Amino acid sequence: MKDSNLGRSFKDLIEENERKINDGEEILELDIRSIKPNPEQPRTIFDESSLSELASSIKEHGVIQPIIVKPVGDGYILVAGERRVRASSLAGLTKVPAIVRDYNSIYLSELSILENLQREDLTPIEEAIAFQKAIVNLELTHEDLGKKIGKSRAYVTNILGLLNLPTAVINYVNNGTISMGHARALSKLKDNKLCLKLSDRIIKENLTVRDIEGIIRGLSNNNKYIVPKDKLEKAKRKLDRIIGNKVKYKVKKNNVVFSFDNEEELNDLIKFIENRGE
Repeated sequence: MKDSNLGRSFKDLIEENERKINDGEEILELDIRSIKPNPEQPRTIFDESSLSELASSIKEHGVIQPIIVKPVGDGYILVAGERRVRASSLAGLTKVPAIVRDYNSIYLSELSILENLQREDLTPIEEAIAFQKAIVNLELTHEDLGKKIGKSRAYVTNILGLLNLPTAVINYVNNGTISMGHARALSKLKDNKLCLKLSDRIIKENLTVRDIEGIIRGLSNNNKYIVPKDKLEKAKRKLDRIIGNKVKYKVKKNNVVFSFDNEEELNDLIKFIENRGE
Protein backbone atom coordinates (compact mmCIF):
# COMPACT_ATOMS: atom_id res chain seq x y z
CA MET A 1 0.00 0.00 0.00
CA LYS A 2 1.17 3.57 -0.62
CA ASP A 3 2.87 5.34 2.28
CA SER A 4 0.32 8.19 2.17
CA ASN A 5 -2.41 5.76 3.23
CA LEU A 6 -0.50 3.78 5.85
CA GLY A 7 -0.61 6.54 8.43
CA ARG A 8 -4.35 7.08 8.20
CA SER A 9 -6.52 5.06 10.55
CA PHE A 10 -10.21 4.29 10.19
CA LYS A 11 -10.83 6.84 12.95
CA ASP A 12 -9.41 9.49 10.60
CA LEU A 13 -11.80 8.32 7.89
CA ILE A 14 -14.76 8.64 10.24
CA GLU A 15 -13.88 12.28 10.88
CA GLU A 16 -13.37 12.91 7.16
CA ASN A 17 -16.65 11.34 6.11
CA GLU A 18 -19.35 12.31 8.55
CA ARG A 19 -22.67 12.16 6.75
CA LYS A 20 -22.99 15.91 6.51
CA ILE A 21 -23.37 17.78 3.26
CA ASN A 22 -20.07 19.23 2.08
CA ASP A 23 -19.70 22.38 0.02
CA GLY A 24 -21.19 21.90 -3.45
CA GLU A 25 -23.13 18.79 -2.42
CA GLU A 26 -26.86 18.28 -2.19
CA ILE A 27 -29.25 15.54 -1.19
CA LEU A 28 -30.83 13.91 -4.23
CA GLU A 29 -33.81 11.58 -4.45
CA LEU A 30 -32.44 8.60 -6.38
CA ASP A 31 -34.34 5.73 -7.95
CA ILE A 32 -33.55 2.60 -5.93
CA ARG A 33 -33.23 0.65 -9.18
CA SER A 34 -30.28 2.83 -10.21
CA ILE A 35 -28.31 1.91 -7.07
CA LYS A 36 -26.03 -1.13 -7.29
CA PRO A 37 -24.64 -3.01 -4.27
CA ASN A 38 -21.05 -2.29 -3.37
CA PRO A 39 -18.84 -5.16 -4.62
CA GLU A 40 -16.58 -4.52 -1.63
CA GLN A 41 -19.45 -5.23 0.78
CA PRO A 42 -18.54 -8.25 2.93
CA ARG A 43 -21.84 -8.29 4.73
CA THR A 44 -24.13 -11.01 3.40
CA ILE A 45 -26.54 -11.65 6.27
CA PHE A 46 -29.23 -9.10 7.16
CA ASP A 47 -31.58 -9.81 10.04
CA GLU A 48 -35.08 -9.98 8.56
CA SER A 49 -36.87 -8.85 11.73
CA SER A 50 -34.53 -5.88 12.09
CA LEU A 51 -35.12 -4.91 8.44
CA SER A 52 -38.87 -5.18 8.96
CA GLU A 53 -38.69 -2.86 11.97
CA LEU A 54 -36.63 -0.35 9.98
CA ALA A 55 -39.08 -0.61 7.06
CA SER A 56 -41.99 0.18 9.41
CA SER A 57 -40.11 3.21 10.74
CA ILE A 58 -39.36 4.38 7.20
CA LYS A 59 -43.04 4.05 6.24
CA GLU A 60 -43.93 6.37 9.11
CA HIS A 61 -41.04 8.82 9.16
CA GLY A 62 -39.23 8.35 5.84
CA VAL A 63 -35.47 7.86 5.42
CA ILE A 64 -34.00 10.34 7.90
CA GLN A 65 -30.32 9.80 7.16
CA PRO A 66 -29.29 9.90 3.47
CA ILE A 67 -27.25 7.11 1.98
CA ILE A 68 -23.93 7.78 0.25
CA VAL A 69 -23.32 6.63 -3.34
CA LYS A 70 -20.64 6.89 -5.99
CA PRO A 71 -21.61 7.59 -9.62
CA VAL A 72 -20.71 4.84 -12.07
CA GLY A 73 -21.91 4.53 -15.67
CA ASP A 74 -25.62 5.26 -15.81
CA GLY A 75 -26.18 4.52 -12.13
CA TYR A 76 -24.56 4.50 -8.71
CA ILE A 77 -22.61 2.19 -6.40
CA LEU A 78 -23.68 2.13 -2.79
CA VAL A 79 -20.98 3.35 -0.41
CA ALA A 80 -22.93 3.49 2.87
CA GLY A 81 -26.48 2.64 3.86
CA GLU A 82 -27.35 -0.78 2.44
CA ARG A 83 -29.78 -1.56 5.29
CA ARG A 84 -31.66 1.67 4.56
CA VAL A 85 -31.89 0.81 0.86
CA ARG A 86 -33.15 -2.70 1.59
CA ALA A 87 -35.64 -1.49 4.18
CA SER A 88 -36.86 1.30 1.88
CA SER A 89 -37.52 -1.23 -0.86
CA LEU A 90 -39.29 -3.44 1.67
CA ALA A 91 -41.41 -0.43 2.68
CA GLY A 92 -42.46 0.07 -0.92
CA LEU A 93 -40.41 3.19 -1.62
CA THR A 94 -39.03 3.69 -5.12
CA LYS A 95 -36.60 6.49 -4.22
CA VAL A 96 -34.19 7.22 -1.38
CA PRO A 97 -32.33 10.41 -0.33
CA ALA A 98 -28.66 10.21 -1.21
CA ILE A 99 -25.43 12.17 -1.21
CA VAL A 100 -23.37 11.57 -4.35
CA ARG A 101 -19.60 11.53 -3.90
CA ASP A 102 -17.10 10.63 -6.60
CA TYR A 103 -14.60 8.61 -4.56
CA ASN A 104 -11.62 6.95 -6.21
CA SER A 105 -11.50 3.15 -6.01
CA ILE A 106 -8.96 2.92 -3.18
CA TYR A 107 -10.79 5.45 -1.05
CA LEU A 108 -14.08 3.68 -1.76
CA SER A 109 -12.56 0.41 -0.57
CA GLU A 110 -11.42 2.06 2.66
CA LEU A 111 -14.84 3.57 3.26
CA SER A 112 -16.61 0.30 2.55
CA ILE A 113 -14.38 -1.55 4.99
CA LEU A 114 -14.90 1.19 7.57
CA GLU A 115 -18.68 1.10 7.13
CA ASN A 116 -18.70 -2.61 7.95
CA LEU A 117 -15.98 -2.98 10.56
CA GLN A 118 -17.61 -0.32 12.75
CA ARG A 119 -20.73 -2.49 13.07
CA GLU A 120 -21.04 -4.84 16.03
CA ASP A 121 -23.49 -7.17 14.30
CA LEU A 122 -21.10 -8.55 11.69
CA THR A 123 -20.62 -12.30 11.89
CA PRO A 124 -17.00 -13.47 12.34
CA ILE A 125 -17.04 -14.69 8.72
CA GLU A 126 -18.21 -11.32 7.39
CA GLU A 127 -15.48 -9.67 9.44
CA ALA A 128 -12.95 -12.07 7.92
CA ILE A 129 -14.18 -11.19 4.41
CA ALA A 130 -13.79 -7.49 5.19
CA PHE A 131 -10.26 -8.11 6.45
CA GLN A 132 -9.38 -10.06 3.32
CA LYS A 133 -10.70 -7.33 1.03
CA ALA A 134 -8.75 -4.71 2.99
CA ILE A 135 -5.51 -6.65 2.70
CA VAL A 136 -5.90 -7.31 -1.02
CA ASN A 137 -7.38 -4.00 -2.19
CA LEU A 138 -5.40 -1.70 0.07
CA GLU A 139 -2.19 -3.73 -0.05
CA LEU A 140 -1.95 -4.10 3.72
CA THR A 141 -0.08 -6.58 5.85
CA HIS A 142 -1.86 -8.22 8.79
CA GLU A 143 0.03 -5.87 11.09
CA ASP A 144 -0.91 -2.77 9.02
CA LEU A 145 -4.60 -3.69 9.14
CA GLY A 146 -4.40 -4.37 12.86
CA LYS A 147 -3.04 -0.86 13.46
CA LYS A 148 -5.80 0.69 11.37
CA ILE A 149 -8.60 -1.03 13.28
CA GLY A 150 -7.00 -1.08 16.71
CA LYS A 151 -6.48 -4.85 16.82
CA SER A 152 -3.41 -7.06 17.20
CA ARG A 153 -1.77 -8.78 14.25
CA ALA A 154 -2.65 -12.12 15.85
CA TYR A 155 -6.33 -11.14 16.00
CA VAL A 156 -6.34 -10.30 12.29
CA THR A 157 -4.55 -13.55 11.42
CA ASN A 158 -6.93 -15.64 13.52
CA ILE A 159 -10.02 -14.03 11.97
CA LEU A 160 -8.67 -14.56 8.45
CA GLY A 161 -8.05 -18.21 9.29
CA LEU A 162 -11.83 -18.73 9.47
CA LEU A 163 -12.02 -18.42 5.69
CA ASN A 164 -10.13 -21.73 5.42
CA LEU A 165 -13.04 -23.57 7.02
CA PRO A 166 -15.26 -25.81 4.85
CA THR A 167 -18.39 -24.11 3.52
CA ALA A 168 -20.70 -26.09 5.82
CA VAL A 169 -18.75 -24.98 8.90
CA ILE A 170 -18.74 -21.37 7.69
CA ASN A 171 -22.53 -21.59 7.47
CA TYR A 172 -22.64 -22.93 11.05
CA VAL A 173 -20.66 -19.88 12.19
CA ASN A 174 -22.83 -17.43 10.23
CA ASN A 175 -26.08 -18.77 11.66
CA GLY A 176 -24.71 -19.02 15.18
CA THR A 177 -24.82 -22.83 15.42
CA ILE A 178 -21.19 -22.89 16.56
CA SER A 179 -19.30 -20.07 18.24
CA MET A 180 -16.34 -18.00 17.17
CA GLY A 181 -14.20 -19.91 19.70
CA HIS A 182 -15.19 -23.25 18.18
CA ALA A 183 -14.50 -21.92 14.69
CA ARG A 184 -11.05 -20.63 15.61
CA ALA A 185 -10.11 -24.03 17.02
CA LEU A 186 -11.40 -25.86 13.93
CA SER A 187 -9.61 -23.45 11.58
CA LYS A 188 -6.27 -24.87 12.76
CA LEU A 189 -7.12 -28.20 11.14
CA LYS A 190 -5.93 -28.96 7.60
CA ASP A 191 -8.22 -31.97 7.13
CA ASN A 192 -11.63 -30.74 5.94
CA LYS A 193 -13.33 -34.08 6.58
CA LEU A 194 -12.06 -34.08 10.16
CA CYS A 195 -13.15 -30.46 10.53
CA LEU A 196 -16.68 -31.34 9.41
CA LYS A 197 -16.77 -34.38 11.69
CA LEU A 198 -15.73 -32.35 14.72
CA SER A 199 -18.17 -29.54 13.92
CA ASP A 200 -20.98 -32.12 13.90
CA ARG A 201 -19.78 -33.39 17.27
CA ILE A 202 -19.84 -29.87 18.67
CA ILE A 203 -23.49 -29.60 17.73
CA LYS A 204 -24.63 -33.10 18.66
CA GLU A 205 -22.65 -33.44 21.90
CA ASN A 206 -22.87 -29.77 22.92
CA LEU A 207 -19.08 -29.64 23.28
CA THR A 208 -17.51 -26.54 24.81
CA VAL A 209 -14.63 -24.64 23.20
CA ARG A 210 -12.33 -26.20 25.80
CA ASP A 211 -13.61 -29.66 24.90
CA ILE A 212 -12.90 -29.21 21.21
CA GLU A 213 -9.49 -27.65 21.88
CA GLY A 214 -8.60 -30.68 23.99
CA ILE A 215 -9.73 -33.06 21.28
CA ILE A 216 -7.67 -31.22 18.66
CA ARG A 217 -4.59 -31.17 20.92
CA GLY A 218 -5.01 -34.88 21.37
CA LEU A 219 -5.29 -35.44 17.64
CA SER A 220 -2.10 -33.50 17.03
CA ASN A 221 -0.42 -35.60 19.73
CA ASN A 222 -0.09 -38.82 17.72
CA ASN A 223 -3.77 -38.59 16.79
CA LYS A 224 -4.66 -39.52 20.36
CA TYR A 225 -8.09 -38.52 21.61
CA ILE A 226 -8.00 -36.59 24.88
CA VAL A 227 -11.07 -37.12 27.04
CA PRO A 228 -12.65 -33.77 28.08
CA LYS A 229 -12.24 -33.00 31.79
CA ASP A 230 -15.94 -33.15 32.66
CA LYS A 231 -16.31 -36.56 31.01
CA LEU A 232 -13.19 -37.79 32.79
CA GLU A 233 -14.69 -36.80 36.15
CA LYS A 234 -17.88 -38.66 35.26
CA ALA A 235 -15.86 -41.77 34.40
CA LYS A 236 -14.02 -41.52 37.74
CA ARG A 237 -17.30 -41.49 39.65
CA LYS A 238 -18.48 -44.61 37.82
CA LEU A 239 -15.21 -46.42 38.53
CA ASP A 240 -15.47 -45.49 42.21
CA ARG A 241 -18.87 -47.16 42.37
CA ILE A 242 -17.61 -50.30 40.63
CA ILE A 243 -14.14 -50.66 42.14
CA GLY A 244 -14.46 -48.88 45.48
CA ASN A 245 -11.62 -49.90 47.83
CA LYS A 246 -11.08 -53.32 46.26
CA VAL A 247 -7.91 -52.28 44.43
CA LYS A 248 -5.73 -49.20 44.19
CA TYR A 249 -6.04 -47.15 41.00
CA LYS A 250 -5.76 -43.64 39.57
CA VAL A 251 -7.28 -42.05 36.47
CA LYS A 252 -4.83 -39.80 34.61
CA LYS A 253 -5.85 -38.24 31.31
CA ASN A 254 -6.34 -41.22 29.01
CA ASN A 255 -4.98 -43.81 31.43
CA VAL A 256 -6.37 -45.87 34.28
CA VAL A 257 -3.31 -46.83 36.39
CA PHE A 258 -3.55 -49.72 38.86
CA SER A 259 -0.96 -50.04 41.63
CA PHE A 260 0.04 -52.59 44.27
CA ASP A 261 2.53 -52.73 47.14
CA ASN A 262 3.06 -56.47 47.41
CA GLU A 263 2.38 -59.82 45.77
CA GLU A 264 -0.88 -60.27 47.67
CA GLU A 265 -2.28 -57.01 46.31
CA LEU A 266 -1.13 -58.00 42.81
CA ASN A 267 -3.03 -61.28 43.09
CA ASP A 268 -6.10 -59.40 44.35
CA LEU A 269 -5.86 -57.12 41.32
CA ILE A 270 -5.60 -60.05 38.91
CA LYS A 271 -8.54 -61.78 40.58
CA PHE A 272 -10.56 -58.56 40.40
CA ILE A 273 -9.89 -58.19 36.67
CA GLU A 274 -10.62 -61.87 36.00
CA ASN A 275 -13.94 -61.56 37.80
CA ARG A 276 -14.67 -58.24 36.01
CA GLY A 277 -15.15 -56.51 39.30
CA GLU A 278 -17.56 -59.07 40.75
